[in-house]
Amino acid sequence: MKKIVKSIFTLSAFTFIERILGFLFKIYLSNELGATEIGIYQVAFSFFMVLLTAITSGLPLVVSKRTAKCRAENALCEEYSISTASLIISIVTSTLLIATVFLLKDVIANAFASPISMTLALYMLPALLFSSIYSSFRGNLWGRQKYTAVSVLELIEQIARISVCIILFVLGFDKMLSTALSMTIACLISALACMAVYFKQGGKLTNPLSEIKPLLKSSAPITFSRAASSVIAALTSIAVPYILMRYGASSEQAMYQYGYSAGMALPLLYVPLTFVGSIAFVMIPTLSRAVATKNENSVKMQIERTISVAIVVGGVFVPIFSAIGKEIGAFLYGNIDSGNFLSFSAWLMIPIAIENITSSMMNSLELELKGLIYYIIGSAVLFAFIFLLGKNFTVELLAVGMGISFMLSSTLNVIAMRKKIKFRLNFLLTLVKIFALIVPTHFLMRWLYDIIKLPIFFKIAICGACGTAFMALGCFLFGMLKMEYFFNKKEKRNT
Repeated sequence: MKKIVKSIFTLSAFTFIERILGFLFKIYLSNELGATEIGIYQVAFSFFMVLLTAITSGLPLVVSKRTAKCRAENALCEEYSISTASLIISIVTSTLLIATVFLLKDVIANAFASPISMTLALYMLPALLFSSIYSSFRGNLWGRQKYTAVSVLELIEQIARISVCIILFVLGFDKMLSTALSMTIACLISALACMAVYFKQGGKLTNPLSEIKPLLKSSAPITFSRAASSVIAALTSIAVPYILMRYGASSEQAMYQYGYSAGMALPLLYVPLTFVGSIAFVMIPTLSRAVATKNENSVKMQIERTISVAIVVGGVFVPIFSAIGKEIGAFLYGNIDSGNFLSFSAWLMIPIAIENITSSMMNSLELELKGLIYYIIGSAVLFAFIFLLGKNFTVELLAVGMGISFMLSSTLNVIAMRKKIKFRLNFLLTLVKIFALIVPTHFLMRWLYDIIKLPIFFKIAICGACGTAFMALGCFLFGMLKMEYFFNKKEKRNT
């Protein structure tokens, strides 16, 4: 347990630094580009993420799980064959995707509200090849529980991207093209670094023929599941501007609204959820191991506690964004509209956290296909919600639709998991308690902000610190988080 906790906090620390850098970079880009151009870039990035997910989601996860098994059985030759097979599959797949997109670029461009989005996507295409190399070696390091190495590599990629982008800006290159190109260059740097770490750690390239078919078979359901998320994001980036333009908005107005909502405000909600992402990252191999060894008590404990922790982590930060989101948006982006959207959508942090953690659990419990189906059902409800609203649709209602979608898919995930493992639903009480704390904390923070007579930065910092402390104290006092969640030394096994 201590090793798991150490891994989670190590990952959280590195990921937090990475997210903070990304967060600061997002602010920098927003001020340099503006909401409209951020919206155009966000459409291109969503399309790119669909392609990226297709080659970097299922394979690394399967490689990590099978590598962990090979290490336990001391089958190093098989481990190296798995990594080599993954490398070949990823390179072939990424090359085919790049060629296909390039050939169909004119057709694809017609689906975008702005043709510039397609140009930006083309600048990012080579990153698919570099990422395919990175993800194959990363899967091996992940399976060997080299979490620090993986975290450092991801931090290197983030730093490289920020540095390259700023350098290109300073040299006077086109800012939107520079933003896209910096992604490609950063992925090249991280691929080379990951390759170097893999070989330095004793990794080899061996005959992959016996592992290609098993890898494809095992990774396909996971890839489809993860790709579905990116596809939905890409479709949303097309649907939202489309529906706005259909009912009177100009192309520029539509991209502005999508830019300040999806490009500026929503990314802020994911920064505090770093800890949830780290739990999910570490939990996949540990929960999979408990399932494989039929340690039912451990499986139940991990599921019950982890969902509660995810709810608390998301809930602690809800009042910060709900109470002073308008001021945060104005301070960070110089855009009040992004702040209003941030305040309105703050509650989304809880369903996002639950969906994130339950979908990872579904993978560990070998329920990937059901998880994919449930995610598609939730997404179908989202699009039905958007289009049924018609002329009444606003970007604020996009947040409502997303919340409904996440809650539906999460509920279906929990039902499916309980059919396999009869764990308790204690997290429902945690959910009620966290909402009971959010309400008074919201009004406390709003009151503090109004009475403090300091520059806006200090007002936000003081109110944020007080709100977080109040929520955290309430969570411990009302038993939503217990120290034993993190410091149990032993887990009982079934006899």
